[in-house]
Amino acid sequence: MRFNFKKLLNLEFPAELEPIIYNQVEKNLLRAINGLEIVIKKDIRPKANNNKKLLYQEKYMSLYHYKPLSDKTYGTPILLVPPLMTTTDIFDLVPEHSFINTLLENGFNVYLLDFGTPDPSDSHLKLDDYILNFLYRAVHMTKKHSNSKQISLLGYCLGGSFSIIYGSVSLDIKHDIKNVINIAGPINLKPLPFYKYIFKPFKKDWFALADKNGCIPKELLTLIFQLSDPVGTLKRPFYIINKAWDRDFLVKYQALRNFFKGFQNLPAATFKQCFEIISSNELVSGSMKLLDQKVKLSNFEASLLVIAGSKDTFIPADSVREVQKHISSKDFQYSEFPYGHISIMGSEKAKKTVWKTCVDWLKERSGESIRRDVTITSLQQ
Repeated sequence: MRFNFKKLLNLEFPAELEPIIYNQVEKNLLRAINGLEIVIKKDIRPKANNNKKLLYQEKYMSLYHYKPLSDKTYGTPILLVPPLMTTTDIFDLVPEHSFINTLLENGFNVYLLDFGTPDPSDSHLKLDDYILNFLYRAVHMTKKHSNSKQISLLGYCLGGSFSIIYGSVSLDIKHDIKNVINIAGPINLKPLPFYKYIFKPFKKDWFALADKNGCIPKELLTLIFQLSDPVGTLKRPFYIINKAWDRDFLVKYQALRNFFKGFQNLPAATFKQCFEIISSNELVSGSMKLLDQKVKLSNFEASLLVIAGSKDTFIPADSVREVQKHISSKDFQYSEFPYGHISIMGSEKAKKTVWKTCVDWLKERSGESIRRDVTITSLQQ
């Protein structure tokens, strides 16, 4: 119900301005109410998704399974692979804006890999561990639990790169994978601006820091990400104030902010290995090795969907799309959207574009729907 603010404020103005002024007064009141709620509650997000079950856990990895929303799901399960250095929250921000819920609502059988929270004592961890140990075991646990011969991998940022690398090693494990979706995961490492301007000129200093701390501290990683888009970082507070009247926006923004604040330490050995891989562009050149096994993109044969953001200043689209030139897959699709590195997964627009593209692509490649109560087995069997 609208109040008579002209009488309340004892103001006189043309009638045609009344809707405009009322709209601004209403928004300012909502900004104050929403701001007060945040001050009092601190966190206005709904409770996290309680639809998941922990299947396996150790220090460096956890595997979760999400309860299907229907009796039938597509025959090929999906394993979500997060990037290093961040949490898995980007896949499940809030219930009404959850990529995982979208997959479940469309009849997919969803699993989630979590790489845990490394600390300085984990300085020895390398990509070999993350891909050929933790990801390898998660893939086989997913296959066993779902009674599936093959699965789909869907990775964001480095999780996407890991998924493609997994399918490119000179081992039979590549046949575990039927489909791969890479969202903003770098392949051609030459275009990466943060390496060129922040890491490469100061190699000795970065290596010394990694050795001293056993890792690259999460605070520095957060700063590096902010420096990749300085204009966006400076504009963000003003954008938030302007939109603060919209409580739904604030809920989603708070979820994204918590994800952004959740950067994790990067183990020293992983950092040094990534530095050398980027320096020589090993993934594209074919010189990369993990546990003495060659990683050649020409080995990759799974169906592949690659999605990049044309406004991504952290992982430019040129770095992502390069994979098409090197793989042997006969089923390849590339899609590019006008988003940045976070908005390509976390924005409201991404839900209607990126998420929909993933769902439609997977539906055509995930087999017929089957009854899950017949096929799911226990990892303890």
